[in-house]
Amino acid sequence: MATIAALATPPGTAGLAVIRISGDDALRCTAAVFHGKDLASVPTHTAHYGSVRDAAGTLIDEVIATVFRAPRSYTGEDSVEISCHGGSAVTRGVLAALLETGARHAEPGEFTRRAFLNGRMDLVQAEAVADLIHAQSRDAHRASMEQLEGALSAHVREIREKLMHAASMLELSLDFVEEDVSFLSAEELLELVREADRSIGTALDSFGTGRLVREGVRVALMGLPNVGKSSLLNALLETDRAIVTDIPGTTRDFIEEPLLLRGQLFRFIDTAGLRSTGDIVEREGIARTHAIMREADIVCMLSEATEGQRGHDALSELFPAFRPEQEVLRLYTKSDLIDAGLRDVLPGAGIPVSVRDKVLLDQLRDRLSEIGRDMCRPTERARILVTNARHADCLRKGRAALQRAVAALGAGRTEEFVAIDVREAIEALGEMIGEVTSDDVLNGIFSRFCIGK
Repeated sequence: MATIAALATPPGTAGLAVIRISGDDALRCTAAVFHGKDLASVPTHTAHYGSVRDAAGTLIDEVIATVFRAPRSYTGEDSVEISCHGGSAVTRGVLAALLETGARHAEPGEFTRRAFLNGRMDLVQAEAVADLIHAQSRDAHRASMEQLEGALSAHVREIREKLMHAASMLELSLDFVEEDVSFLSAEELLELVREADRSIGTALDSFGTGRLVREGVRVALMGLPNVGKSSLLNALLETDRAIVTDIPGTTRDFIEEPLLLRGQLFRFIDTAGLRSTGDIVEREGIARTHAIMREADIVCMLSEATEGQRGHDALSELFPAFRPEQEVLRLYTKSDLIDAGLRDVLPGAGIPVSVRDKVLLDQLRDRLSEIGRDMCRPTERARILVTNARHADCLRKGRAALQRAVAALGAGRTEEFVAIDVREAIEALGEMIGEVTSDDVLNGIFSRFCIGK
């Protein structure tokens, strides 16, 4: 493969930057611009001080070059990492000098793609690298690290190996069909397939929690116009993110913002106020509000504390049935305008809030973070956590194939029919970890990576 180079740290101004080079000619390309020790002769995993100069001999920067020889590198190829000063002009100059030696600029995710192709990691671990970089909470960081260390891959490989054993026994039976020899009884095969199905089911059961860990708990702020949805969003974010006016219908479209509360990632969504209106744009905003409500993990129904039961009833009429797993909170805004004694008897076990009362805001934060922790807590039987939609899709395909195999066994179908379904399950699991995959799948995965990783 061609030798590639790219800035591996964020562009901009910083104390340090790292430029990564990888490929068969990585040492030669780097040595052509590096003035110091002869990198071709140094041992792997050593760092060397020197300078980088362009083809004309002009000094670009004083640097540290760290050498990683194949296969003991991130990519599995000869690699060099150049640490230089973090100014934009410096990094552009160093990178330009390297490209003049014959290296080409790396594509997004190309270093990690090479690590996968060279057997340094499987596809689940490669995707965990991107998740780790983008992790915004402790739980997301922990889940990414577990996947990077191979916990999910090991779980899938264990299932796949058992199915491969079953498939090989089935195919052996087919080879000796005329001798009426069976290498695996129907009962043994049925139990093996059911066990694999249960293991996949356990992994799939964790995806709901895994999605929340990776993407954040979605909280929809909903209510009539001018009840304080945008004001509450701004207060929670501690910034003026949403426009707040006394004019009803100010929010025409939804606004979504991430927020860490007590270490838990949430995605707060401010929505258009619910009411009957002839305004085409506002009607579209209200339609989107209903769509958001159906997808939200937590629905906050806001009404004014001064309206009491009347506001509660008016809002309740606008909401269809909620999903069983949705958490619904009744929030009463502007609670600083009612007596403190009335706050304990708000309708519908309501929660008093006020953007002017820090204590009430902190109580709401505590309540939301408590719900979020419960939602993101893995079940006791979950050995692993599935956070990626692609992984969940592969697991679903594998499970569907196994359930067809169980049905075929129950119907007394012959081995060749069962073998086809078992093989489909094996292929689905292989696609998940990268044992069986296409260039289109790889291109789709690695195009989401940043350049330099």
